[in-house]
Amino acid sequence: MDGEILQAMAADLGMDRYIAESEAQYCNRVLYSAMACWIKAAALDQPLAPVQEEAQGVSRRHILCKCTSVLNEMLKRFPESAPWFEAASDMDTPVSILLCRLIRHGDLLQVGFGTNLVLAESNRTALATGVECIKGEPLLRGTRYSGIAMMQRTGEDIVPGSRADEDVTTWFREYIRCAWWKMAGTEEDIQYFNARGKSGNNYSRWQSERPAAVEGIWLARRSVFQGGYEYFLLRQGDYLMKHRIDPFLQKMGEHRRFMMVMRRMVRNPALVRVCRHRDHISVKLNVRLPQRENLLLETYAWPRGSLTDWLEWDMDNCAWGVVEPQLCALGLVLTEEGESHGSIWGEKHI
Repeated sequence: MDGEILQAMAADLGMDRYIAESEAQYCNRVLYSAMACWIKAAALDQPLAPVQEEAQGVSRRHILCKCTSVLNEMLKRFPESAPWFEAASDMDTPVSILLCRLIRHGDLLQVGFGTNLVLAESNRTALATGVECIKGEPLLRGTRYSGIAMMQRTGEDIVPGSRADEDVTTWFREYIRCAWWKMAGTEEDIQYFNARGKSGNNYSRWQSERPAAVEGIWLARRSVFQGGYEYFLLRQGDYLMKHRIDPFLQKMGEHRRFMMVMRRMVRNPALVRVCRHRDHISVKLNVRLPQRENLLLETYAWPRGSLTDWLEWDMDNCAWGVVEPQLCALGLVLTEEGESHGSIWGEKHI
């Protein structure tokens, strides 16, 4: 009976089980996309009691309570998926994490000082040739979910109108040219990023000794309150000059972009392992991505190890066509294995 429920949900979402995929992994993927669908549907609820005309949307609390009950019921039927949905922090629940991802994706819009949410108006965006993303709809016939996003093949050769990504070194040099610099004071407990280090990840590349500069620039950081860091750039001229990376850019993970670009500029880039299966793509990272690129993965792909896994992802081939150019534009080098065997778009889903 539970197997029939899972198959019914997968059919509604346009999802197929991958070849050689375990039952648990398949169940995790279906429930991940199904919860995104349920959250969008909950945003369409109407209050039972009359409300003021200016009141808009549905409260976050209503969506969290309703969809948490739905998820708990599903996990009773599929207990093997319960560990996968455990959040990394006591402050975040699985539903709240998915809710934030749908907001960042633009499926849900914040109203009423951010306390209420509404489903976006139905709209379509071309992602790649012949593939578009549909927002503002919980379910539509002829579509399929990839991660939390609803996608559809158009059968037309449509090239999205997004901006062309500039070369990473050009971006870096232009940023350095336009940055505001001031004379650096004497500071203690400074760590420097070593772009030439041997470690595959970025976390182990921080050191107290100043390494060789990358085109005259060092990326540095110092500890601040609550275990965080302040990131800044240094350059040596007649005096040591400092540029502080804006806190908002740091919040968006842009300091990670500097790490990856500087590694690429010294020919020691971060690597991404890509495995091409017959029916999907698997990606394994060893570095944290800036929010802009990470948003693509948390939207169009399924995290593999757990809901909060940011290292390993599975995605359909159509989603990979959206993600791959952005990873390359970030300065990452993709190492591929396996072969692609055509499109994942089955006739029954067109």
